[in-house]
Amino acid sequence: MLTVADWLQRLDGQDTETRKSLARMYGANQSVVQDRVRLTRLVLTRFGERFGDAPVRVFRSPGRINLRGMHVDTHGGYINLMTHQREVVIAAAPSEYDEVRIANCDDSFSEVTFRIGEFSSHTAFSGEWNSFILSPDVHNAVWTRRGHWGNYLQGCVLSAQHRFRDTPLRGMRAVVGSDLPRGAALSSSAALSVALLKAVLGLNTRTLSTDEAILAVRDAEWYAGSRIGVSDQAAMLLGGKDTLVNTALLASRLDTSSARRIPFPDALRILVVNSYTERSLSGAQLVEYTRNRFAYSLALDILRQEMRADGLSGDAVSEMDCLAAITADAFASHGGVSVLYRLLRRVPLHASLSELKRRYDLPAFDTAYADFFGTVPVESRPEEIDLRGPLMFGIAESERARLFPEALEQRDFVRAGRLMSTGHNGDRRITGAGQPYRYDVSDAAMEHLAAEGAPIEWCPGVYGASSPVLDTLVDEALEAGALGACLTGAGIAGAVLALCHAEDAEGVAEAIRARMARPDYAKLTNREAPLTEAELSGAVVVNYATAGAGELVL
Repeated sequence: MLTVADWLQRLDGQDTETRKSLARMYGANQSVVQDRVRLTRLVLTRFGERFGDAPVRVFRSPGRINLRGMHVDTHGGYINLMTHQREVVIAAAPSEYDEVRIANCDDSFSEVTFRIGEFSSHTAFSGEWNSFILSPDVHNAVWTRRGHWGNYLQGCVLSAQHRFRDTPLRGMRAVVGSDLPRGAALSSSAALSVALLKAVLGLNTRTLSTDEAILAVRDAEWYAGSRIGVSDQAAMLLGGKDTLVNTALLASRLDTSSARRIPFPDALRILVVNSYTERSLSGAQLVEYTRNRFAYSLALDILRQEMRADGLSGDAVSEMDCLAAITADAFASHGGVSVLYRLLRRVPLHASLSELKRRYDLPAFDTAYADFFGTVPVESRPEEIDLRGPLMFGIAESERARLFPEALEQRDFVRAGRLMSTGHNGDRRITGAGQPYRYDVSDAAMEHLAAEGAPIEWCPGVYGASSPVLDTLVDEALEAGALGACLTGAGIAGAVLALCHAEDAEGVAEAIRARMARPDYAKLTNREAPLTEAELSGAVVVNYATAGAGELVL
C-alpha cells in the first residue's frame, strides 16, 4: 500500500503510468480527470490530517443516471443505466481490531465510531438479515437517528459481516469525500454504500460476486431505513466508461449475467440538470405519491388475475411474471397488442380498498399497505386508489426501456429522445402552459388504442412522480432543441436529463441556465432569491460515464 504522502506525490506528478491509470478509470476528458484527482487529493489530505501518514487504499463509486426505465426495477422491468462522473471516494486503512472510525471531508457530517462485534454478537444476527434489522432494539436505534449518515456506514459494514459470519472482519480508519450533490437523484447514498462495501471487502481480502454485492448494498440501505430496489447499485457495479447498461432486474431472483453493455454514441450528449429541489413529502402530496406506489405494487398481480379471467392459458400467465416479460412481442401469439389494451380495460380505473380485497386474491395486501402507509396518519390514509394508470405506465415504461438501446444502436436518435419524453409524460404533473396534466386511461381510451393497435411504448400511462419544477425544466430543454428529456430517479425533486446532439448541447444548457436564473423559477422552487452565479454554473453538466465502482490503483 502507498502512504498518504506517496499517493499525493503520484497524483501531483502524474507520470505516464499514473496518467494511463486515470484515463482507464475516467476517460480522456482532462477536466473530468482533474476534478477526480482534486477530490481524491482532498480525501487523502484529510486522512493524513486525521490519522497520519499511514499506508492507505483508495476506493470509489460513481453516481448514476437512468435514461429510461423509471420506477420499474422493483417489478423486474427493463432499465438503462449509466455511471456519472461525480463520485464518492474513500481512503481507508485497516484497524488492528474491529473498531470502525470514519470521518468526512464535509464537516457537517460528524465522525462515526463503532465496534463490529457490538452488533454481530446480537442474538438475531445469526439469522436472516431482515429479522436482525427489524429486531426492536436495532430498529429503534436506527430510527432514533434516522437520516444520520452513520446508519449507512453501519449498514454496509454489518451487511458484509453478515455474509462472512464465520470470520470476524477487521475494522478500519477511513475518510470519505464526495462531490455528488445530495438530494439530486444521482444516488449519493448508494454511491457511499457501494464504495464503503468495496473498502470493507478489500481491506479484509474478501470477495463477493456482482449480484451478491448488489444485494449486500441493498441490505445496507434497508438497515438505514431506505427501502430501495437494486438498480442504483447495479448501475455503479455494472457500469463502465462511455457505456450504457441495459438490463432487467428482479431482486427476488437477481441475475445480471444477461446485462447488455452498449457503447454510448459519441454524437450525443446527456445533460444532467440539478433542479436544486429536494424531495420532502408531507400532507396530501405524501398521500398521493404513496397511493400510486402502493397501487403499483399490486397492479401486476391484478393484471395476471385478469389474464386468467379473460381466458389466457396458464402457461402464458406464468411466463408473464414481471414487467420485462409483458411486451408487445409476448402478446403476438395471443392476438397482438390489442389484447393488452383489452386486459387493461378490465383493470379498474380506481377501486376502494375493500373492493380490491373482495375482487382479487391479494395475499400481500395487508403487508404492502402497512409498508407504504405505516408513517401516514390514519385519518389521512386513502380509501380508494388508482390502478389502471400506474399499471399502464409500468408496462409501457419497461417496453420503452427495452427499445431505447435499439434506437441508439440504429442511430435513430429522434426515436430515442421521443421515448424519454413520452416516459416523462407518464410522470408529468403540468403542461407547458402550467395547466394540470393527466393522460387519458378511460375505458373509451383503451377501446380506441385497441382498435388502432397503438404501440404500447407511445402510451405514457399515469404514474405522476414529477413536479412542476421538473416539468418546467423538461419543457425548457425540449424547447431549446433537446431530442428528449425526463426526470431521473424516484422523482418529485432532484435532477432532469436532456438528450442532445453533441453540437446542440451547450446551447440547450445555456437556455436551461437562463430559465433557472429567472425570478419565477425561484418562486416555483420556493426560494426567496434566484439562484446564485455559482449555483447556475453547476446547475447543468454533461454526463461522462466513468468506470464502475472499485479500487483506484495507480
